Amino acid sequence: MRASAYYLRFTAPVRALPRASTLLGHLFWWYRYTHGKEALEELLQRLPSLDFRLSSAYPEGWLPRPKLPPLQVEDTTLRKRLKGLALLSFETFQNVAQKGEGALLEAPEVTKNHAPPTPRRLRRTRVGIDRATGGARKGVLFTQDLLFPTGRYAVYALGEPPLDLLEGLRFVGSMGYGGLASVGAGVFQVEGPEAVDLPEAREANAWATLAPSPLEGALYYEPEPYWGRLGGGYVGARPFKKPYLRAKEGSVYRDKNALRLLDVTPSEPPEGARVVEVLQVFPLGVKV
Repeated sequence: MRASAYYLRFTAPVRALPRASTLLGHLFWWYRYTHGKEALEELLQRLPSLDFRLSSAYPEGWLPRPKLPPLQVEDTTLRKRLKGLALLSFETFQNVAQKGEGALLEAPEVTKNHAPPTPRRLRRTRVGIDRATGGARKGVLFTQDLLFPTGRYAVYALGEPPLDLLEGLRFVGSMGYGGLASVGAGVFQVEGPEAVDLPEAREANAWATLAPSPLEGALYYEPEPYWGRLGGGYVGARPFKKPYLRAKEGSVYRDKNALRLLDVTPSEPPEGARVVEVLQVFPLGVKV
């Protein structure tokens, strides 16, 4: 499948690698600030009818393992090795999409321990803040765990973006993605776009997603509870959380066009306000 690739180079540590739903939230807030509230509402109204899809970020040349019927293996060492494979190279993804998980037995990820680059893990010590004065609180230190991705990470786009995607990603990269952006985390540079052919099965009868997706319609999937903050600047200094379930990247669907604007509006919203989470299937063909 032909897609557009945008490559991210991180210049600061990040709390978690960019995922499509959160990245879309950042982009839509940038669009709201640059084009206005009415323009964003009109875009969200059109979004389910568009063929635009955005993926989560992956190391260049790697994709999430499709969640196909598992291969039954008696050897314990091999079974653990297979269980630990979360990302596959383009070539292995193509073979697995076409032939099923049996193709993993001959894949370099299993036979030669071929693996994607792993982000360095960092632990940063910070000073506690005195809420009364806004200054440092004497004798209070705490630590935070962060990742520092190396090399390029690719975000893929399908269809015609309804906004200037390159400019939006550059803005997000300059401001910082995700948690702890206010203290310098999540900063990245953007390269691209570049046309790329993503691997998929010939004569596919199902589709694996590269983005967090709705549970409805999933054929083979891994559910994921989402507990994080929602609403972005809408809630300002009063973050709210409304846990929900979604399907992880790699989950498999029959409907490749599935997209849902999940309503996560808090129980006491400001008048006329609505908060939605975008869950979409970014489809790559597989055979099941």
